[in-house]
Amino acid sequence: MLATMSETTMTTDRDAKTGQFVTGSNGGPGRRVGSRNRLSEAFIADLKTVWEEDGISALRRCAESEPGTFCRIVSGLLPKNVDVNVSGSVDVGSFAEKFRHALSLLGNEPQSKMRTIEHKATSSAR
Repeated sequence: MLATMSETTMTTDRDAKTGQFVTGSNGGPGRRVGSRNRLSEAFIADLKTVWEEDGISALRRCAESEPGTFCRIVSGLLPKNVDVNVSGSVDVGSFAEKFRHALSLLGNEPQSKMRTIEHKATSSAR
């Protein structure tokens, strides 16, 4: 339902120096407070009704007849950003050995000999 001029209030109070609207002045007619919310609520209620009646069968028809559109619908529902935390351990000795081998294959021997520090695991935590 559209608001008519009689349903809106119009104040055109402006600052004398700047010409800007003063606080509390809406500058002219506009929709009534909450009118857009009512439209959105009605649309969502109608959408829910149609979904309850035809939702699953409509998705199946879409998946069979228009798989590209179906994939766009699904991808639109997925999150755009995903935070992934990965933790792991590296066997330093194995890494150093593989690194030396890669260097020798490339013909890039290190300037000085690489050494690994041997470490014995202890059963007591410090």
